[in-house]
Amino acid sequence: MFDNPFVLLGISTFFAAIPVAIWLYILFSKNNRSKKVVALVFGLGCLTAPALLGLQYVWDIFPEFNLAAFIEETIQTQSRMYIAMFVLFGAMEEIIKVYVITVVDKKTLLIKRIGDALRYSIAAALGFSFTENIYYLYEFWPVISLGELTGMYIFRSIFTTCAHMIFSGVFGYYYGIGKFSIDIRKQAKLTGKKSRVSQVISKIFNIPLSRAFQQKMVLKGLIIAVFMHATYNFLLQFNVLIPVLIFVISGFIYLKYLLSRKAGHLILATDISEKTKSTMAKKDEDVVIELLGMWFKDKRYVDVLHVCNRLLERDPDNNVVKLFKAKAEDKIDPKNPYKKVLGTVLKTEDELSEKQKNILHKHLEEKEIQKKVTKMIKEQLKKEGKKFKKPKVKKEKPSKEKTKPSKKGKSPLDQYTEGETFKIDR
Repeated sequence: MFDNPFVLLGISTFFAAIPVAIWLYILFSKNNRSKKVVALVFGLGCLTAPALLGLQYVWDIFPEFNLAAFIEETIQTQSRMYIAMFVLFGAMEEIIKVYVITVVDKKTLLIKRIGDALRYSIAAALGFSFTENIYYLYEFWPVISLGELTGMYIFRSIFTTCAHMIFSGVFGYYYGIGKFSIDIRKQAKLTGKKSRVSQVISKIFNIPLSRAFQQKMVLKGLIIAVFMHATYNFLLQFNVLIPVLIFVISGFIYLKYLLSRKAGHLILATDISEKTKSTMAKKDEDVVIELLGMWFKDKRYVDVLHVCNRLLERDPDNNVVKLFKAKAEDKIDPKNPYKKVLGTVLKTEDELSEKQKNILHKHLEEKEIQKKVTKMIKEQLKKEGKKFKKPKVKKEKPSKEKTKPSKKGKSPLDQYTEGETFKIDR
């Protein structure tokens, strides 16, 4: 049966497709992503492995351009030669996989979130891994024992495939940050963060700081991905399996962390014609956003969240405010009751524990009571011919002196009239 190359190719393709189908289901089944676009990215990813093989064929025809041969001839120490070779092929693989994302993104506005760049980079990596696994199964099936073939298949299906996802996912994440460099750099600037590398790149190449920041992020992602790729291949070359397993598991945990970050889920790219115009004066909005930066530096994350929610009611498409809100949600102390309430917002009622339901119910009940009280106060003030107003609340330090009784004849509702302070929302 294995004498027929087409039969062997079909069997190899079938078994190589199993782990890929599982990973694609895990990553994209619960996400509102177009299946056609995922299939397109995956299909183009499948072409990246043959493209690299084609490049090596070109090297055979034109040996003067053969970088692999140059490394072998130049570096005499075996371990250093391996490292240089792995860095070369790692860089080539990662660049060509992310190139797929950039091409599709330009045509279809594929990347609207940072997380999109990460997820679609993983889809391209799965395409690369799928084609690579077909090649290995096709080559080794007729020449090694069934036990060895099974071991190779399991290892490549789980760990090698996962490793490709990690390398490309990390590169894709930084590529996504680079794409939204204008908004991200503005938010970082408001919190006091400065990038000297971006400033140097901007001066050397005479480009805007946002563009320099983008190039820095892409370069950073490529360096991390190539370093991880080269390390993985180096450990495999010397059959150091336990460190390989630890390395892949650690990388997978890091990838899960990147996928869980709130900023990665924000829609930062939208059609200009669909954007909602802010109902707040730009000058006033800029002042409040500057205040957000100060509070964020002071770690007043709950205050940041409150102000962000108010601002997004006025300007729902402000990406800088969205970033402040997302990063505050990531930074807020997990033990904070407010964090627990936020954690329930993205879940359905069936997914909540009894404790979470009680916390959420209490929070909503308090908000409902506040609304009722506000309504009663408004109605009473209307009867008295007074105007209701909601200015700021000033927190006063507790005084040891006894509170003076109110003046006779003064309505207790006068404190809520125009010129006094009152606050309903928490």
